[in-house]
Amino acid sequence: MSNSEKRLSDWHVGTRRHMLLKLNQILFLGFLCAVVMHVSCSAKKPITSSYAPFRLESLNNDSLLLTPPIPEGHANNAAIKMTLIGNTTPPSVTNCFAERGPFRLEQGRNDPHSIQITLPAPETWLTDLEGSAEPRASEDIEALYAILADLDQLQQEGCFGETNSSIRDFILQSLPMTPNESLFNTYGYLEGRTSMDLKPGMRLKIERAYFRPAKAGNEEHDAKTFLGVSTMYLDVEVAGNSKIRFRRVGSIRYSPASLAHRVQEENRDLGLILIPRQLHYRLLFYTYLVPKKHTRFPAIIGAGNASQLDELDRELRAQSDESCKNVATARRVTCVEFDGSVAVSALIKVELNGKPRFLEWGAKIKDVLSKSSEVEALKTLRFQRRFMNSYYDVRFDPEDSNVLSLALVGGDRLTWSKSSSAPQ
Repeated sequence: MSNSEKRLSDWHVGTRRHMLLKLNQILFLGFLCAVVMHVSCSAKKPITSSYAPFRLESLNNDSLLLTPPIPEGHANNAAIKMTLIGNTTPPSVTNCFAERGPFRLEQGRNDPHSIQITLPAPETWLTDLEGSAEPRASEDIEALYAILADLDQLQQEGCFGETNSSIRDFILQSLPMTPNESLFNTYGYLEGRTSMDLKPGMRLKIERAYFRPAKAGNEEHDAKTFLGVSTMYLDVEVAGNSKIRFRRVGSIRYSPASLAHRVQEENRDLGLILIPRQLHYRLLFYTYLVPKKHTRFPAIIGAGNASQLDELDRELRAQSDESCKNVATARRVTCVEFDGSVAVSALIKVELNGKPRFLEWGAKIKDVLSKSSEVEALKTLRFQRRFMNSYYDVRFDPEDSNVLSLALVGGDRLTWSKSSSAPQ
């Protein structure tokens, strides 16, 4: 095997997660997210007892992660009713109310500084998650997005006043989720949605493959024309007014190093640093069902409120022949597309046995434990997760292997016997 063939082979198979990119009638296999080490220490936040801990409990032959606002002992067939207190200024409009399916929002009747929120019963929501393709389940999930849009509209009209916490985040982080769907609480990702919210503390990894021009009659992109790969990292950070910006981390890396002197487009992805700062940004994957005659590239979209991104996401799924830029321009939403042979992935920062590490998004507990000693590791595992910027313990039965399928999110802290660690 030649050096070019070996480098191309390494580029194809060197990661655990892959993404498909249509390129000149060829499905090109990209790859996602190697583990990136980070040497700084994260600030410690205390465990709080304002709510109950997270609990992983069995329900209808499945497991459900119950969130802190759900009281311990809450009946699984009873709607979840919560009160969010924290308005820094009273609302300018009273009698604010919205209801969609099993979801309900209203101003506190006896306290204008409070918001009363109703979510579906854990049993109902679990059924919705398991049967999301079914009409009723799909309706309930769409009802969630509808009431979040209602919330944005009500707040624009002066309802609920100014709050220290995001009401939208409170709702999303409060929903009980199955272990493998728990990314939804933090990043709004559900299977089939093909997008995720970008949160401060995350890191983007952009990998781009380069090829020399092919000779007439030959395939345009194969081992013979492959030159190498460039890799760039961008941190997602909070700028002024809580808006998000992107900052490059280190220099662009080239493999082989000689590639740096051969490519002419090494700065094509740096425009992301200069895009307008927005309150919300989202990464769109290119796994939409797109007709063969069309190409849709991965993209980053941004807007002043998250409901705009929900609507754009919905429209892109419905109009698979439209580019992100065209749809976004019509809606006055920011869109940056990554064209060409490129893989864009997100990394999350967690703490493992006291050391910060970046992992590919979607990593589960089982991915950080040694497979040969998972049972022993669960006996010593302690797990903490943030809810609205405060840490809570995650309780689980060490005999329940379902905890191994729990998806990790940024800020998670795990400690366990070091002899049970997965290979680095």
